[in-house]
Amino acid sequence: MTEQQNDPASDGSGVNTIKHKAFGDIIFHGRAREIIGLVFRNFVLNIFTIGFYRFWARTKVRRYLWENMYIMGSPLEYTGTGRELFLGFLMIIFVIFLPYAVLNGFLDGMGYLQDTSTSFWISLGTGAIFVYLIGVASYRARRYRLTRTRWRGIRAGQTGSSWKYGLWYILYTYLTAILGLIMPWKNMHLWRLRTKNTFVGNRYFVFDPDNQARKCLVGLYKNFTVFWLILTTSVTVPVIAFWYLYQTASNRYPGLTSEEAGSIAGSNIGSMFDKDVYGYILLTIWVILLLAAPVALAWYKLHETRALMQLTTFEGLRLSFRAGLFKFLGMYVGNLVITICTLGFGTAFTQVRFARFVGRHTDINGELDLATIMQSDDDDISNGEGLADAFDMGAV
Repeated sequence: MTEQQNDPASDGSGVNTIKHKAFGDIIFHGRAREIIGLVFRNFVLNIFTIGFYRFWARTKVRRYLWENMYIMGSPLEYTGTGRELFLGFLMIIFVIFLPYAVLNGFLDGMGYLQDTSTSFWISLGTGAIFVYLIGVASYRARRYRLTRTRWRGIRAGQTGSSWKYGLWYILYTYLTAILGLIMPWKNMHLWRLRTKNTFVGNRYFVFDPDNQARKCLVGLYKNFTVFWLILTTSVTVPVIAFWYLYQTASNRYPGLTSEEAGSIAGSNIGSMFDKDVYGYILLTIWVILLLAAPVALAWYKLHETRALMQLTTFEGLRLSFRAGLFKFLGMYVGNLVITICTLGFGTAFTQVRFARFVGRHTDINGELDLATIMQSDDDDISNGEGLADAFDMGAV
């Protein structure tokens, strides 16, 4: 709920000023059944337009989500258009992907891609460029959505360089691939970069005003270590099973080469689980670990979400996230099932479920003095999420 209070206060000139305050929580009033017609219409039009209607379909779904999301008693407004998304997509296709296709064809025609060493380095460089562009795309897509968001008529937005963000993204991506334990640090740092550049009106969000990030990070590492150990062990168990069969084959047939022993070990790994007592034990441990890994990941992500939201403030307002583990896990598993069963066409239903979940489990603590917020002049993106769409990242 939201209230406005009129508190006369002198501004020094003898004239009383009116101070407006807003408070309340996040409430989502939408229902999945309300968008059945919208989803069906978008589905049919996408078929007739060979998928090109998806930009306008996404816009309509966003407007429904925004209009039903109430923050401190007032709904959000989405002002983006399908035309902007479509033009952004075309721009990226002609600026990035078409030149890449031409260059790749030229290199192939000149025979450079026939050489294994040259082809490897070209593929490695191309992969790095695409990882970098994914980081750039995610940042620009977020900026576009924020610049097309209004609350009480006040524009939101995001400053900062998407190109610099892309550098941080590619750095952390490769470090995570090498050192998986860096993930909590990576997620917190990228969240910090996005948060400190996010604004509503002329006021910016603040991350970690009380210098509690390091303490929270220590707690997150304790949670993440549990998941990391389970994941590492689940990968190690098949390796141990293969090594056991390899040694057995080598000892039973001393004249075998390493390749022959490995082939026997690989062909017998299934029968090991059927006949060997050690196989039963390893199989049981492996199944338990495979079931525990997603639960441990959800447990970590839940604590990460709580920590990052608690460290984020806006004009004295603080967020808190109070969902439990099984509800958190159930929301993601349910959305995954819906996406798979509908072959992706039910994505809008998953977005409504997610929005309701956020509204039901997120609290806003404090009061917002509306008199301190003025309209911003920044509305700096004229085209949509072309790069994100090219990488199929603009579903939300």
